[in-house]
Amino acid sequence: MGKWKVWFLIALGILGSLLAWALLGRNVWNATTSVGSAVPGSATQERAMNNVCGCDTSGHKVSFVTVEPGVQLEVLDWGGTGQTLVLLTGIGDNAHVFDEFAYQFNNRFHVIGITRRGFGRSSQPAHGYDLDTRARDDITVLDKLNVREAVFVGHSLSGTELNKIGAVYPDRVKKLVYLDALDIGSGGWTTLPQPPPPPEETAADLESVQRFAAASARSDGYRKPLAAICNMIRTDRSGRVIGAITPPEISSKIYQGLQPAEYDRIQAPALGIFNKITPQYRLSYYWYLDPARQEEFNRDIESLAKWVEGAIQRFRSGVKNSRVIELHNTCHYVFIVDEALVVREMRKFLLEE
Repeated sequence: MGKWKVWFLIALGILGSLLAWALLGRNVWNATTSVGSAVPGSATQERAMNNVCGCDTSGHKVSFVTVEPGVQLEVLDWGGTGQTLVLLTGIGDNAHVFDEFAYQFNNRFHVIGITRRGFGRSSQPAHGYDLDTRARDDITVLDKLNVREAVFVGHSLSGTELNKIGAVYPDRVKKLVYLDALDIGSGGWTTLPQPPPPPEETAADLESVQRFAAASARSDGYRKPLAAICNMIRTDRSGRVIGAITPPEISSKIYQGLQPAEYDRIQAPALGIFNKITPQYRLSYYWYLDPARQEEFNRDIESLAKWVEGAIQRFRSGVKNSRVIELHNTCHYVFIVDEALVVREMRKFLLEE
């Protein structure tokens, strides 16, 4: 069936390992409502009612917010009171990737997550994947929910959205948190050689969502919430994984629209928690590569490590009111693998005056 894990920033700590087998399969939600112009019988509502599985046990509410005519974004609400905290995902992911992490904050914040256009259950229009539109989508969601100011927390690619929101909508931002979300629009990232991808999944790996999740965890070195995976893949009637829901051209459009960060325009306090890799960094799947591929990986990781070091320094010196925490040779999904540390540092940063 071909590889639909898009591996292009593998060692980087920016997209860490997998990127876009963004898919929608049979999903579940605990509540299905609409905000904006969504109406019963629309494609989004029909999708919501017909795609139900037992993967999703998070307890959140789900709504679809219209950000422009014909474009609706899935918004998850984990509840809580206080300042609104918005969780934004990396490319390929949907907001369900935060199904466990979100509960670390809803005792002090009202926590919501947004699935960007093109992924999960959000609409897949042909347009609107440029950075300006993606940032505007996030602000429009807040407008529709009557939220004036929020804390924005972004993983991976969503750092580009944090940069734009912080620069263009400063009055909507209380604080910013970057979870291994470096500026991939600068520093020559697009020309860097990328380490080889992991071995293909076997037929047995694709027999069910659970088998696929296990194979992915073995290869990637972390395990996503099952609901996040259910919202990324298509399955047949037997439950076999048959492909990704998001076509690869959507990710391509996002990367074509990258812009350098305007760090000097960001006024809000910012926390960056970054995975600083070294030339010795190895992803979990490295040990399943043949010797020639391992050699290729060893060569390519050096330039990526150098890029990461420079990108962290650009953030540190460019964002005036910033704090940086460096983790070393860990996983790109820092909020999953290093959850306790990330939560501790985030709560300290967010709750201080």
